[in-house]
Amino acid sequence: MKNTTDKSLEPSKYARVVPKKDRHRVSKDAQEPRNIKVRVSIYLDLDVLNHFKALAAEPGTPPYQTQINAALRAIVDNPSAPDIDPSRQLRQAKSLIDAVLRTM
Repeated sequence: MKNTTDKSLEPSKYARVVPKKDRHRVSKDAQEPRNIKVRVSIYLDLDVLNHFKALAAEPGTPPYQTQINAALRAIVDNPSAPDIDPSRQLRQAKSLIDAVLRTM
């Protein structure tokens, strides 16, 4: 009989291995909300999902779910970051140009 290994049972390369004797202990960091993962079901635009899946297909990159979480984390951690909406950026640029022209 051949010795076959089921690849699905191997831990992810991103997994943190915790010795069995320490599995009941939870660090303070693990108890922070930013470190607790919650399963949700959401609807995303297909092009958004395909974008992150394409990024995840590159060698050495994290899974697409991790990348989506990182993108959302960047917004949560820096809510005053410039908006990426092109129409809003154009309106702001036009307002700035109009203000400069008024001072001339």
